[in-house]
Amino acid sequence: MGKPVYRYPDFVKEVSLKSAEGKRYWLKLQIDENKEESIVVILKNPSRAKKDVSDKTVYNVSNYIFRNRENYSQLRNIGNIVILNLFPNYETYSSQLKSLGDHLMDPENIRTLDEFCGTHTKVIMAWGNSPKGLFDEYELLKSQTMNILSKNRNELFYVDKMSLMGNPKHGQIWGYNDKLIQIC
Repeated sequence: MGKPVYRYPDFVKEVSLKSAEGKRYWLKLQIDENKEESIVVILKNPSRAKKDVSDKTVYNVSNYIFRNRENYSQLRNIGNIVILNLFPNYETYSSQLKSLGDHLMDPENIRTLDEFCGTHTKVIMAWGNSPKGLFDEYELLKSQTMNILSKNRNELFYVDKMSLMGNPKHGQIWGYNDKLIQIC
């Protein structure tokens, strides 16, 4: 039996993305054409979501934001969700990222993070803990990302809790009733 296929929820009106050679740099979901605000969600790495098919994480994140727009003033005017990642490499099982070696550190992805965080105010951090065997690389990418967020003075959020290792809960395991927490 293969992996389940996730379609985008009916409320997703339009999907656009930038991808190249096994990588996805950004994914944008329009969820309400009457609202102009966007929110950036930074995850670990893309699984399978493309223009015509979602994946479990993107499905879960988009549903969480859409369902909670009336519960949190910070989400009330969100019309677009922008999905970014610490690693741009498509890989459903993050533990397999280690096999990519030197191809993991991608300056184009850092530029993408900087560009979107520089043009969007609200950011939900949702990358979870480091993939097996990539602790140092992960810590470097987290540090670069946090520097970008600090430089751009983004409004930062996470959902539910931080892990024992100090990482925000991964978007794939958010519950719809989990709290959206703003970092002061």
